[in-house]
Amino acid sequence: MARTQSIVWERGSTPALVLHVLLLLLVLGQAVYLASRHRVRVDLTSDGLWSSTTSTRDLLAKLDKRLVVEAYFSPKEKLPVAVRETRAWADSFLDELVQLGKGNVVVQRFDPNADKAIRDKATRVGVKPLELRSQSSTSLSVDVHWQGLRFVYGGDKNKVVPQFAPGSSFLAEAVITPAIKEVITTQKRRIGYMEWPATNPQGAQAGPLGWNVLRTLDGIAKRYEFQNLKDEDGALLPDDLQTLFLFRPKDLTDRQKYVLDQFVVKGGTLVAFVDAAEYMVGPQRTMTKVPLALDANGSAQKLTDQLLHYGLDWKPRLVADLMPDAFQPRDLIQGRFEYFAVPQLTPFGQQLSPIEYPYFFHPVAIDWKDVAEQLAKDNAGKVDKELAEQYRKLFVPGMPSDEFVFQAWKQQKRGPGFYWPTWVGLRSKAGGAPDLPPDVQGRVLLWSSPAALVEDPPQSLNPVGFGDGQQRLDAYQKFRSKLRERLAAEPRQQAPLMAEVRGRFASFFAGQERPKRASESKEEEARKAGEAAKEGEQKPEDPAKVDPNGPPKPDAAAPEPTVVAEVAMVERGDKPGRIVLIGDADFLRDDIVRGDYAQAGGPVSGRSAAPFFAQMLDWLAEDKDLVALQSKVATDRSLKFVSDTLDPNADPRLQEQALRRKTTWLRTLNVALPGALLAALGLFVYFVRRAQKRTFLTSIG
Repeated sequence: MARTQSIVWERGSTPALVLHVLLLLLVLGQAVYLASRHRVRVDLTSDGLWSSTTSTRDLLAKLDKRLVVEAYFSPKEKLPVAVRETRAWADSFLDELVQLGKGNVVVQRFDPNADKAIRDKATRVGVKPLELRSQSSTSLSVDVHWQGLRFVYGGDKNKVVPQFAPGSSFLAEAVITPAIKEVITTQKRRIGYMEWPATNPQGAQAGPLGWNVLRTLDGIAKRYEFQNLKDEDGALLPDDLQTLFLFRPKDLTDRQKYVLDQFVVKGGTLVAFVDAAEYMVGPQRTMTKVPLALDANGSAQKLTDQLLHYGLDWKPRLVADLMPDAFQPRDLIQGRFEYFAVPQLTPFGQQLSPIEYPYFFHPVAIDWKDVAEQLAKDNAGKVDKELAEQYRKLFVPGMPSDEFVFQAWKQQKRGPGFYWPTWVGLRSKAGGAPDLPPDVQGRVLLWSSPAALVEDPPQSLNPVGFGDGQQRLDAYQKFRSKLRERLAAEPRQQAPLMAEVRGRFASFFAGQERPKRASESKEEEARKAGEAAKEGEQKPEDPAKVDPNGPPKPDAAAPEPTVVAEVAMVERGDKPGRIVLIGDADFLRDDIVRGDYAQAGGPVSGRSAAPFFAQMLDWLAEDKDLVALQSKVATDRSLKFVSDTLDPNADPRLQEQALRRKTTWLRTLNVALPGALLAALGLFVYFVRRAQKRTFLTSIG
């Protein structure tokens, strides 16, 4: 009986085992099927560094045509190890695009090395190969690999990324999402501008210095159309123009001021980058002032009075910020020339090192009320409670606005870097309360720290003089001591650096005769000359001088000058206008953006000017498609060996020395501590075994 049951069980176990295997394979097949069509990614970073932003998702949701991504990729297994990792990030993000596109995104992969026709097409559209050299003791070879992208939208618009080698998902998105935005933009937004370029220190033959670098950047020029509207005749601006940029206005005539007045009164947006002086960065950093007049000769109206009429208080005076947090470069290793550096003797020899130059600085994104007690300390370190309370009432955050143009900068705890900036605030009463015109609202968008000094532009701002060695050091110490003495003697104040007013503006020229265009003035002069000539003809002439043939016939080929009549002045606007005033134009200047002075110690503004300008364009256009991507900044998780100082009287060189001592101590500790732990562990094992041996010998003895 038992034998029969055993045989029955053995016969039934085989089908059961087969059934279990089939069910297991079925479950695994379902898991693979579902996983291939439903992806779940979990980002465990606190700032969502590896998750696609809403910018990418919103752009893909706007697709009404098919977006084809042509990926010109060499086989992954043939790539060098260094590039193979970037391929993994590229493939991962492209796959995510397909998933988020929901059928509107198609990725096509091509191998240019496998087909000459494909290679020729990749070269023709602008994809560039990666030429990687490999060298041995007996040979030198150049391997050609491909890793570029081309985006085609609707069959007619395309964008090429010549080489695409992201080191992370975030970097992949930072390249691809703006490219998608560019390729799906159907119509460029038109922006007018007027510029008064700076003088090139290389001489007149080198051409003036405007802001061509920024407005011709690929990512900006593909989305915005810039038109020069500076008209010598002074014609009014087109009614369909929404935004106008002024780059370093100077020598403004009353007619030009009237054109700007009518533009904002009719509801336009005026953005002005203003300078109080023009400083050239010459050899040995001369930084000598070039004369700059805001108003043209013979002008009856002042530009500062006109801005004050709209609610903006621009003082054409320089601002210097002596807070160490404000003039320290964002990166002491790679970006140490962002502001100003001079040759100094270091343990590694003579190198360019950043120095304190308070005329180059950035707004700091902290609430200065929170550090009022630190700023109210005397020389002995004692806090003046009454002064601290006064500071808490007086001071404001360096970046008070929550507008998306500032979100990325606030995460970095700093604003864009300025060079020789000026005071740009709101019109106020004697007590400091705002005094804006009716139907106009205003706000300050950027502030300096409370360690600001304001002065008329000096003739020279060279901090190191023109000598060598010790002479330059003595000149710098004198330059620095003079500013510190002024800071100690003057009351603490914050200087506004960027302000905005908006509302229904009243014309600055209301109740006055409007300034005439140049052509109108010429026509009026011609008319007066003609009237004078007629009056001369009507007077009796000397018979001896009368021509017997009669007066000459008029020339039919020379018509009388005529000028198209201009529309009447609008004294009060029906639509709200807007004026944004930034107290610096130098940070947008071509030579500083390009980094022409990087090798000599700065200044260089490209790393801050270009992102700020691009984000400002989106802000003015109220285009929030890229705001989430622009605001996505990785949290700085680097170790802080020395706490950031807020004492404006502190010497940044002392902090640098403290940082060097701390890092040297930590390096020594990293070397000595593991060795000491191993030695301690060895001693512990030695004594334990010694005790065990003694115990064993005692037990057998």
